[in-house]
Amino acid sequence: MACSEACTAAGAPVVSNYEPKGTFEKAGSADVYRSGSGALGVVIIPDIFGFGHKQVFQVADRFAEAGFNVCAIDPFHGKPWTMDRFPPKPEHDFKGWLGREAGWDKLKPQVDAAVAKLKAAGATKFGCIGFCWGVSIAMAAGQDGHTFSGVGGAHPALFGHDLDYAEKVQCPVVLLPAQGDADTAPVKKVLDKRPYGTKCVYQRFDDQTHGFVAARGDWSKPEVAAAAGRAIGLMADFLKHAMSQH
Repeated sequence: MACSEACTAAGAPVVSNYEPKGTFEKAGSADVYRSGSGALGVVIIPDIFGFGHKQVFQVADRFAEAGFNVCAIDPFHGKPWTMDRFPPKPEHDFKGWLGREAGWDKLKPQVDAAVAKLKAAGATKFGCIGFCWGVSIAMAAGQDGHTFSGVGGAHPALFGHDLDYAEKVQCPVVLLPAQGDADTAPVKKVLDKRPYGTKCVYQRFDDQTHGFVAARGDWSKPEVAAAAGRAIGLMADFLKHAMSQH
């Protein structure tokens, strides 16, 4: 399996000159980016381009400005998917690479270390937000029903496992698909039956390219920056509400 069609169609990441406001630290043996403070902790999972593009740091800082204590993880340990293999071809074995390098079994210790880092910094409630493939990691993180008050993210790529994630997640979900991303109606149908179903948030951004809140987001364009700001605001409000009820 390659990237989702929407991910492939979105093209290459946009070069950003953003200057991060937070700090680069370690959580366990992995690199993380820290920003913000307070009791409301958020673990951020980047898209397949990892820490290789600065938009992830800008997103983390925006969550920090919204009142969150943020820890973004580097799932690929400085070796994200490379541009010479994008868009992925069958012989590149994208799915195999992703499973080997950043499957949930590999990333759970990183997510746990990020939570521990946030706890040490004063956080007492937690959310997990991902982008593109990272939404699948956020959804997996929400399966334990204890650590996270809310999970999800923007322009999700769940690679056809939407219902599997929906059946297993144990907390409210936010899903903000962009142009070409899968319909969230099947997930909503499952989660509407849960006690927390009314706390879930779904909103499409069909006027935006897949990746607009992450590495494909050209925030120098006012319309893209405004849409990304709305998406971050929706996710921030969702998390605050979910945390207040958890």
